[in-house]
Amino acid sequence: MRAELLQWSRRAASVVRRIAGMPDYEAHVEHLWRCHPERPIPTERHFYEEFVRARYSDGPTRCC
Repeated sequence: MRAELLQWSRRAASVVRRIAGMPDYEAHVEHLWRCHPERPIPTERHFYEEFVRARYSDGPTRCC
């Protein structure tokens, strides 16, 4: 029961992140393992910090 609840909550969080336009961390980690095994795996926190920095670092995207 607990494992099912944990799996469901992870899926729900993934869906919310996709709706918000955020990338999927687990998919990124799988991609790194398959295609770039020499690269270090970032922590989930660092992954999202980099996403936010890349998305919003060039200043405001609208006037108001």
